[in-house]
Amino acid sequence: MTKTFDTIVCGGSLAGSAAAVTLARQGRSVLVLDKAEFPRSKLCGGLLTWKTVRLLDVLFGETPETMREHGILRYVSDRYAIRTFTSTLAEGTVSYPFHLTDRAELDNRLLYHVRRAGAHVREGEEVAGCDPKSGEVILKDGQVFRGKYIIGADGAHSTVRAAFPEVNLRAMRRFTAATIEVRIPANDFPETVDRPILYVGFVDAGYGWVFPNGDHVLIGICGLRRGDIHFAKLFRTYLDVLGVDPAVLCCQRGHPLPYGSYLHDPVHANALLAGDAGGYVEPLFGEGIFYALCTGMYAGRAVAEALETGTDPGPEYLRLLHRTILPELRGSNSLRWFLFRAMKLFGDGAIGRFVRLGAGPFGDMVHGKRSYHWLKKKDWGF
Repeated sequence: MTKTFDTIVCGGSLAGSAAAVTLARQGRSVLVLDKAEFPRSKLCGGLLTWKTVRLLDVLFGETPETMREHGILRYVSDRYAIRTFTSTLAEGTVSYPFHLTDRAELDNRLLYHVRRAGAHVREGEEVAGCDPKSGEVILKDGQVFRGKYIIGADGAHSTVRAAFPEVNLRAMRRFTAATIEVRIPANDFPETVDRPILYVGFVDAGYGWVFPNGDHVLIGICGLRRGDIHFAKLFRTYLDVLGVDPAVLCCQRGHPLPYGSYLHDPVHANALLAGDAGGYVEPLFGEGIFYALCTGMYAGRAVAEALETGTDPGPEYLRLLHRTILPELRGSNSLRWFLFRAMKLFGDGAIGRFVRLGAGPFGDMVHGKRSYHWLKKKDWGF
């Protein structure tokens, strides 16, 4: 196999698949490298919003019907609840149902579309380093590949990002949340879970979740590290309050989550960052699936245009991000700190009153029909 490509995509998950399929369908030579063998387990609530369902259809032709057919879609609900450990702050319905998925199966299916589009995919190949200027990508086993461009879609611990000289890693670490999640049989949970449930008020700048997932339930917490907080102990307390028997627990996993650490300039030389590698996760509820797909698509579009015109992809990628993605992340981040501070000043009921007063617009904002920036109607450009 040739070792020179138009683009090398490091990471074969959501952002990488979106970038690769965008380029490959335009006839560009693309190599996708991922250290995992798919399908692989993935810590993620797996919740798809309205904008995510639309984008999956646009990019991959995947609809709720096809995802159900392939075992990806595990539960659908237009209901939600926001609770503390002692009370329900808000509950109701939204204008479009939440779709809960199996992330392992979703990622595997998207990589199938990448292969069908003509990209080369190499699983079990860990990237050890890269040179954004020369386009060289070095694997852990010493193999070297070269691309005209590199797209770093290799997650929160991005090797590609590590090659960027001006990234403020201290700031990124400060706004990276700790997350812990377990998956248990639905019958072992003390109540029937028929909607996504968020728990607030027990961790600063964070929340817990209980999501239905077919015959299982996903239980997790995430939050920024403040003071001497011990997340493993906090998670055990959370499970005790939920009434989960420790004997049913298995496969407890932790992972860093970008939580307000997004980059304003994820471009260096011939490399671009997308998805978690660039910190593109919505900072209020931690929605990452959509932002990974969308930034991956935008990176692919920018590189495709650069290959066509002989120009630099950086300005076009930044234009797309600053027009569409970054206003949402800034608006969400402002709303997050407003709500968390209001809860400290006025009690947990502050968030309940906020959601109840603006239930319709708030739900549309989460789904992406309206913007986190002053609730304007949102045009995503796809």
